[in-house]
Amino acid sequence: MPITSPFEILKELDSRCRKNSAGLPVARTVVDDWIGIGFLIRDVPLLAKMDDVSEILPPPETIRVPGVTHWVKGLANVRGNLIPVLDMNGFLYGEPTKIRKESRILVINKAGVVAGLLVDEVFGLRRFKPEEHMQEVMQDAGTIGAFLSGIFVDQVRRWNVFSVKKLTRAEHFLRVV
Repeated sequence: MPITSPFEILKELDSRCRKNSAGLPVARTVVDDWIGIGFLIRDVPLLAKMDDVSEILPPPETIRVPGVTHWVKGLANVRGNLIPVLDMNGFLYGEPTKIRKESRILVINKAGVVAGLLVDEVFGLRRFKPEEHMQEVMQDAGTIGAFLSGIFVDQVRRWNVFSVKKLTRAEHFLRVV
């Protein structure tokens, strides 16, 4: 029996490992899902990108600010920060929201605009594949149509994508006096 050197033993072991090993998996591009918060304004199911909503709260107590438009509910103290609470029904349709136990505040912070948007109800997270996004916009959308940017459809309903970016760029939204 010939004596083999440690180097030859390692070389033989390496050869057997390479011969019996499976190839490495092929790297595939991972596409992140589109994740949004489902909510309701005047029976219209909407989605806002999750990145645009920093917090969801029950309606807080507000302090009325004199001289502002009717859809500004007032200022609320949220963990030591004063934020304006804006009634989305009032802004979009001219009628105040009837606050119920399902009513919520979506806190947004986009393009330097920090505000709490009062909505009728929040349904929580909704996840879609980006390719499921359709460019069509709800027919007879009315005032809200200016803030929509397509739809997603799941087994339950058609979700209109609500653009917080468009909202925070709208002159009539920014002008509250």
